[in-house]
Amino acid sequence: MSEVIENEEVKDIEIDFKPAVINILEEEKFKASINRVVAEYTGHVPSVENLTVDRKTRASLNKLITKIETRRKEIKKSINVPYAEFEGWYKKAIAPMEKVIETIDAGIKKIEAEQKESRKKVVHELLVELTTDTEVDSRIFENFVDDWAKASNFNDIKPKKQLIDSITYVIDGEKQKIAEYKSAKQSISDFCFGNNITSTPYIRMLDSGK
Repeated sequence: MSEVIENEEVKDIEIDFKPAVINILEEEKFKASINRVVAEYTGHVPSVENLTVDRKTRASLNKLITKIETRRKEIKKSINVPYAEFEGWYKKAIAPMEKVIETIDAGIKKIEAEQKESRKKVVHELLVELTTDTEVDSRIFENFVDDWAKASNFNDIKPKKQLIDSITYVIDGEKQKIAEYKSAKQSISDFCFGNNITSTPYIRMLDSGK
């Protein structure tokens, strides 16, 4: 299939939705009763002498809160019932289309993975080509390959100039390191030869980065 599915080809979901209306009867009386309890016990500090009464007070207040919370949860559950039914219907209705999307997605990802492997092969070939006749081992750049193989660095399967320049820059840096190492090693050898001492321990220090 070469044609792109347009949004208009799938009918929009039309739902007759009426938000639930919650009317709090005698709201002012409820708030007034809460305020009376709060006013009576705000700042109250339990004491050893009054511990029995304080425990009963705590139990009574907890009982009131539990009663109010129970009613709130009943209302929430009742409101959620129609949505839960709609959600179940909705998930079942779109399941076949989601399956199609999964299949297409899997196919696209497979192709993209194959394309990336092809680009990685090109990068490896570039590394070998650009390090030929040098002392640089192309394998040391393996950690860079995934990044270099990004689609943005290619025109289809042909590497862009920016990619070649980037790889060349990194290889040149490695060449410079090798040249500096060889120069330092030669300096050590010449110095030790002139002073009639062995260069081995100093070469080891150079190799270990000291």
